[in-house]
Amino acid sequence: EREEDKVKVCLVGSPGFQKDDFFKYLLAESVRREDRVFIENKGKFVLCHASSGHKHAIEEFFLDPNIMSRVTETKLSKEIEVLNKFMRLLDTHPEKAYYGYFHVQKANEELAIDSLLISDELFRSPDILTRKKYVELVESVRERGGTVYVFSTMHVSGQQLQQVSGVAAILRYPLPDLDELEEIAAAHEAGIVEEESDDEEMSEEAKKMRAEARMREEMADMGFDT
Repeated sequence: EREEDKVKVCLVGSPGFQKDDFFKYLLAESVRREDRVFIENKGKFVLCHASSGHKHAIEEFFLDPNIMSRVTETKLSKEIEVLNKFMRLLDTHPEKAYYGYFHVQKANEELAIDSLLISDELFRSPDILTRKKYVELVESVRERGGTVYVFSTMHVSGQQLQQVSGVAAILRYPLPDLDELEEIAAAHEAGIVEEESDDEEMSEEAKKMRAEARMREEMADMGFDT
């Protein structure tokens, strides 16, 4: 497959007529330079109206059904569609829309995840254990028949997902025990806080021993011999 064939659609947007003038310039330049690749693919360009030149205005493109009909077959359109579905469910049927690692992982344990939405930012975490747990989550959801959508934070849809923790799930069926899960999560967080408070009262030697024990456990989890 040629590089130019990988590009399915190119959206060009602006307020007023800047987009039209820019596209006319591109066409004129492609003819002047005898750029056959551009000329052959000019039909992939879609001119879109935007209320401003700021990045957030890109969201307006994806609310226009005429524009979305042009990008239906692209990976990006599928991501936007599933994100919009998640946001709607969050308002109308929150028992079928989970977000945050703890809730999503619990839903996965119940074999309830139909679609997993995850930000690529999570795979670039400086903490190797954080990266590892999200990789394992993705693999587990796929093994259990769920569909995984990885969102780029370079795009506005990925940035929207980041605002709800960077990981979310649309469930096959409702899990009404969300309140119970939240209580467990709160207790888990309280346990961490309590543990940190205990650390303050420990001697330096005890702190060092605990840190070494944790390190050994983490290395064992990653498959290293200790």
